[in-house]
Amino acid sequence: MIDVKKNIMRRVERLAEKVRKTEADAFVIITDEDANWESLYYMSGFRGTAGALAVFADGSAELRVDSRYIEQAKKQSPLEVTELSGEPHKGIAESIKKHSCKKVMCEAQKTYHSTWDALAAIVCMTDGTQIIKDLRRCKDAEETALIKKAADIGSRAFTETLAEARPDMTEMQFKALLEYKTTLLGAGLGFDMIVASGLRSVMPHGRASEKKFAYGEWVTVDYGASYCGYFCDITRNITIGRPTEEALKLHALVAKAHSEAAAMLRAGVSGKEVHAKAVSVFAAEGKDKYFTHSLGHGLGLEVHEAPLLSHRKDFTLHVGDIVTVEPGLYIPNFGGMRCEDDYLITENGAVRLTESLPQKLYSL
Repeated sequence: MIDVKKNIMRRVERLAEKVRKTEADAFVIITDEDANWESLYYMSGFRGTAGALAVFADGSAELRVDSRYIEQAKKQSPLEVTELSGEPHKGIAESIKKHSCKKVMCEAQKTYHSTWDALAAIVCMTDGTQIIKDLRRCKDAEETALIKKAADIGSRAFTETLAEARPDMTEMQFKALLEYKTTLLGAGLGFDMIVASGLRSVMPHGRASEKKFAYGEWVTVDYGASYCGYFCDITRNITIGRPTEEALKLHALVAKAHSEAAAMLRAGVSGKEVHAKAVSVFAAEGKDKYFTHSLGHGLGLEVHEAPLLSHRKDFTLHVGDIVTVEPGLYIPNFGGMRCEDDYLITENGAVRLTESLPQKLYSL
């Protein structure tokens, strides 16, 4: 049994240790009308649209929420909960003053400029964005279980959608049906899913349109589900009618790049090298120029987190990282395909969290 509240207190201890090492007095996280709810939720367990958290160098912490959320916060968080007076940054300013803070850290990339300026008027502010990114990067057992649950629901939703989908429906109708199934099975929706059929499949981010499916085409579906705030990210391909020889060959090549790259995943491996493995598979067939994006990315409370599997920036993989592997080919005037699964990095390899959805070319 996972002790969620003990996990929260452990995270607070780790953040307080980081604060001490930087010789700051506190770390402040503010969510104002849902902006940056992820970090506040991660550090406190509270999921609301208005709240502020201060973690102090001595290890103490104070969670302030507005009157709508007092009872909810007390149930969700093991931290001391007090009511906000006014806007979140004004309430946390009271905590800063009460503890005689002189130097405070905050996520510059996730904090409103006006909020930063208001706090900077009373205390020295410094950026702690990377500290939170590093804390959130490696997932614990609870987080892994939630992502696996999202993946299992997402896989079942896709299977049930295929059972009811029609070859003459539109991309938007398919999207709506998959979203309905996902919600009905108890998960939240992921991101704005990609449903791109026919020549539109050449667009890696081709959002669903009113275009109808047509026999002989294939459809690329990139979708997600969320469970208790944690995302899965999956891409599968569907042929309308019997798959053509071209579709089979393209899918086989993308699947080969996926499997060979995924086989490299383990702690200590370079993300840049994993990306390069997929490129080499495509290059052997003279198609590497059609692979136009990074191989994968981390995911958790956000769909895109550290680390990256990319030629653009190198990350060394750590135990507890959860990453996507999503090689794709996008050939102008022909079409594109991508195959994506989610993996937990271990000391000796990786565990595919999306294993409940077979990695194959589906048909309607």
